[in-house]
Amino acid sequence: MAAESLETGDLEKRIRQRVGARVRELRQAAGITAMVLAERTGISQGQLSKIENGKAALSMNVLARLCRFFDRPVGYLFQSFEEMPRVLGTLTTVEGPENAGIQWFAEEVRRLTRGSLALIPLRPSQIGSAAAQVDQLKDGLIDLFVEEPFYYATFVPGFNAFALPYVFDSESHRRAFLDGSFFRERLIAPLRRAGIRFVNLRWNWLRGLEWVLAANQPVVTPGDLRGLKVRIVDSDLMRRFWQAMGARPVAVPWTEVGEALRAGDIDVLPTHRAHLYPLEFCRHMRFVSLLGDLPPVLCVAINEAKYQILRPDIQNALLEACDRAGVFFSQHVRQSEAENEALNFARFKAAYLKIALDPWRAAVARVRSDLLTEGLLDPKTVAAITAA
Repeated sequence: MAAESLETGDLEKRIRQRVGARVRELRQAAGITAMVLAERTGISQGQLSKIENGKAALSMNVLARLCRFFDRPVGYLFQSFEEMPRVLGTLTTVEGPENAGIQWFAEEVRRLTRGSLALIPLRPSQIGSAAAQVDQLKDGLIDLFVEEPFYYATFVPGFNAFALPYVFDSESHRRAFLDGSFFRERLIAPLRRAGIRFVNLRWNWLRGLEWVLAANQPVVTPGDLRGLKVRIVDSDLMRRFWQAMGARPVAVPWTEVGEALRAGDIDVLPTHRAHLYPLEFCRHMRFVSLLGDLPPVLCVAINEAKYQILRPDIQNALLEACDRAGVFFSQHVRQSEAENEALNFARFKAAYLKIALDPWRAAVARVRSDLLTEGLLDPKTVAAITAA
């Protein structure tokens, strides 16, 4: 009995020391003194000092107050360094410059964390469609996901607004909305409560130059879409949008687009210039309509529970790596687009069509109004975008 009591005492001591180390680590990472932390949590300085030095009896009430302040789960305080994740699985995006950007991000994470954290890229064929990947991210089956905002509409319907072209008038308009309180409180906050956190809040991951239509025949005006088979993601909103534009929407998973092009199952492929040459879309769709819309901003998202159990220094390194990688990603994609355009001309005889944009903007605005009436777009989000 004496030996058992001694072992229990040693275990309790180690737990107190571990909790104390975690609390001190969080306080120092927040850049505040023990006095400030005591004042903000309603814990006496003496009690806080005992906690940080591993000498206080642990009260769940006190620990819960500390964790609410630091926005951490209570379980974080009981983890040892060895129990924290060392590897995060993430999505490798499509072949070409985007993939190179993701790989650069992974290397930057390894460098800034001094090897304490590694990103292991996974291919889409390993983890299914983008919609499936968002569910897997929420459930913790994958840890990081890089894609456009509208994929998160499953959890927060307001993100659907990002699915349509010409949502924003300019880059400054988009930044005003992304930096505003509506986006932060009505879209980001509920998504985080659903278990997903964005880690690129400077919004500097940009997917190239503009949105385009790759087609097997010239598409110059919205009327040219009539009756053509347009590839879409499997979404009621996108199905209704393209129907209203006069086309015949065909849902094709991203991993099956190449085969659908070869089989002639689709006539028009809405995509981005960055994808055209690396994925050889112009081999089958040599007419490229330049629609002049802003390039989509990509969201780098992490499973919230996984993020919360990372040490503060690892979190900060991940955020810094994400910020640096956004600059590299966007620059690399733009540079590659300029190079690939000439390759598309030479190899596939691609024709880039500079078309009048006003008819397209007018057609999309009309359809957007119809989608609002039908309840397929969140009116508050659309109103907030307009007002930004």
